[in-house]
Amino acid sequence: MEGRKLRIWQWLVFTVLWLAYGSTYLLRKTLGVVKGDLENELKVGPGHLGWADTALLLPYAGVSLTLSSLGDHLGPRLTLAGGLLVSAAATAPMGMVQSFGPFLVMLVVSGAGQALCWPASCALLASWFSDASRNSVFGLFSTCCFVGGLAGTGLAVWLQAAFGWRSIFWPPAACVAALGVVVWAFGQDPNDCGLVVPGRAAASQSKPTSETRMSMLTVWRIPLIPEISVAMFCVKFVRYALMFWLPLYLMRSLGYSQVTSGVASTAFEVGGVGGSALIGVVVDRCLGGRALLTSAMSVTGSALALVAFILTAAWGPVFHAVFLVVAGAFNCGPDVLLAGAVAADIGEREGGAAAAVTGVVNGMGSLGTVLEGPLVALAAAYFGWNSMMPLMIVVSLLGGLACLRAHTLHTHQSYKRLPITA
Repeated sequence: MEGRKLRIWQWLVFTVLWLAYGSTYLLRKTLGVVKGDLENELKVGPGHLGWADTALLLPYAGVSLTLSSLGDHLGPRLTLAGGLLVSAAATAPMGMVQSFGPFLVMLVVSGAGQALCWPASCALLASWFSDASRNSVFGLFSTCCFVGGLAGTGLAVWLQAAFGWRSIFWPPAACVAALGVVVWAFGQDPNDCGLVVPGRAAASQSKPTSETRMSMLTVWRIPLIPEISVAMFCVKFVRYALMFWLPLYLMRSLGYSQVTSGVASTAFEVGGVGGSALIGVVVDRCLGGRALLTSAMSVTGSALALVAFILTAAWGPVFHAVFLVVAGAFNCGPDVLLAGAVAADIGEREGGAAAAVTGVVNGMGSLGTVLEGPLVALAAAYFGWNSMMPLMIVVSLLGGLACLRAHTLHTHQSYKRLPITA
């Protein structure tokens, strides 16, 4: 009876978290869809459009780096619910702005609220599943990011076409706010339900104490965290650059219409769904748990897929879609390993600070998302839109090298105490 109760709670919490974190992408994807409208109606030039990305992602990175331990202090349920409600409240009125400044302020508040959601989600999810199943569970969980991205793009494109760009903000905000209430009602911890999860280290099932709450500098000193963070920087730079700029790139460089470019850009997220769902299974069942080596190969594969995209650019939309799907699969899979399963494992073994470690790794990766906007805009302004894809290739290759270095260091004897497999 207890085993049945545990399974029901595991999948109830998994489903709630999947929907809750995935819903944050309903808010983020609107930004990529409305950039052309911001150019036209608010008279924002290409060089300044990049600051919209920064307004959302700089506070996201800052809060992730400095306040991610709130998930260990206040509990992941309260932290996640609060982050969802704050970000929804900031997004809902964006369609009423008449100038670019207030729009940026709302993006800042929304980004800060969303930053609390990933580490809290990871900490709560990790508490419900065994160590052996973690890569697979986190891989399946991460599909919410890309399903949410697909849904966000589809909803935004439809609302934009049917009602105009000012209408695309409040429906996603309403969904996110409703899911914040659901998280508060059902985001329980196993200890709160009187349950023990088999196959988890005893230390992992105890709540963190004040002595185990880590600062950003403490987390940074943990072995492999710098290398993992650099890899996350590169992975998220590319992922968010394509999320926010691919529709405009397809219009300016390849001649797509506004609606077609928005729909076609979802090919990257389609690949992300498959790559995220499968990478954990591949790591656990085929590669002996070698999460870092798998990540190195996958990130390098995404760079090669983008090279193929450039070489076949004149062949038409079918080839564009195929190579964007492949690039999405190889880019997005390592994201959940590095900032999810691996970081949560390290945090728990370092004293029950899964939210703090996960938040710092994700926050360091988010610095890449902060810089992608200005750098892509700068490259487009000086070298044209055709320079965007070569930039993505170079950054992806750097990310693959960082993962490979982490794998190499982990095979050294001094790193053997870490829970992940080389």
